[in-house]
Amino acid sequence: MTRYYRSKFQEVIRQLDPRVGSLLDVGCRDGTLRRHLPPRVAYAGVDLSGGPHVDRVCDVERGLPFPDASYDVVTALDVLEHTDNIWYVFDECLRVARLQLMIVLPNSYHWKERLRFLRGREGDKHRLPGEPIRDRHRWWPSNATSLAFARRAAERHGLTWTDSVMVDDRRNFGRELLARILPANLMAVATFITFVKPGVTDGTGAHRH
Repeated sequence: MTRYYRSKFQEVIRQLDPRVGSLLDVGCRDGTLRRHLPPRVAYAGVDLSGGPHVDRVCDVERGLPFPDASYDVVTALDVLEHTDNIWYVFDECLRVARLQLMIVLPNSYHWKERLRFLRGREGDKHRLPGEPIRDRHRWWPSNATSLAFARRAAERHGLTWTDSVMVDDRRNFGRELLARILPANLMAVATFITFVKPGVTDGTGAHRH
């Protein structure tokens, strides 16, 4: 059965293992996730650039400056597609996580993106600017390739995982109905994937791959 989410921050809370006491937010930007967490969860945010909500500036492609299993859960929400070596970044995030790793990947083949392409318009992260920039999309994943990536990563590391899709950021029964009929590569805006490390059970009874 397809699971839907409307806010990636609320989905983090829904997927959070009840034993989690610390969270590392990779690519935290403005630290929005911090405001959604329960008080018991100690939050730390890292990003490529500094800011009022960034606890530590680092380039995840050069490694995370933390020991193994430093945080109960690591989140990388709309981050991996910005990196060149997406496999290394995933492994680094997983290394630092003790219980869970949560990622979000966009579906670049969503129907709105297809219409934009047909109209000859580029997405903000896909443009070729006149001057060098630090941040852009290196990958254009679909829902199908995101799930294939998750499946292979789980096989390599012995993980279990769950996935859910966004079809709108508000309740939209029409689109959720269409998402049950039409391919996810057409209807999903983004894919949320939660990985659970070996030997960890959360007691929620959720279906896991």
